[in-house]
Amino acid sequence: MKNIVGIFAVMVLFFAMFMSCKKKNKEETKVSYTPSCTSTTPSFSATVKPLIQSTCVSCHSEYSTYTQISASSSSIRSNIVSGAMPKGTTLSEAQKNSIVCWIDAGKPNN
Repeated sequence: MKNIVGIFAVMVLFFAMFMSCKKKNKEETKVSYTPSCTSTTPSFSATVKPLIQSTCVSCHSEYSTYTQISASSSSIRSNIVSGAMPKGTTLSEAQKNSIVCWIDAGKPNN
């Protein structure tokens, strides 16, 4: 009987250790933010394109022109807001706002 109780105690201990070492779900570790578009609409050529070229084009070579970026804008927006992108680096809140607010303003080609 003592052996059964001992084995059960060891199993509970291993289970507890296993559960405490479990990685968090990706959704739990992502930090989303709420865009703040109170200032003027950012310029595509002066602000948005340089940000996308410096943080996105190394993985997303298809984001090199206004047409390509504009066509993918809903995906870009949702990935920035959710915190899923950019991988390997982060954008400041001001940088996120520049891209998201430009998209929300209708993606002007300015």
